Amino acid sequence: MKTRKELYEEIMSLKRRMIHIVDEKGMNHPVTIQTSQKLDRLITEYMKLT
Repeated sequence: MKTRKELYEEIMSLKRRMIHIVDEKGMNHPVTIQTSQKLDRLITEYMKLT
């Protein structure tokens, strides 16, 4: 299991990546949606630890 700090860093990295993907591909692109879902899972996991 990841630590809170590791999860936080992964969340922030994925947020930056998602912004780039949206700029490149748009909001409704499958890659954007997949990245958003992964981000949601990470945020949920993080919230369970706090």
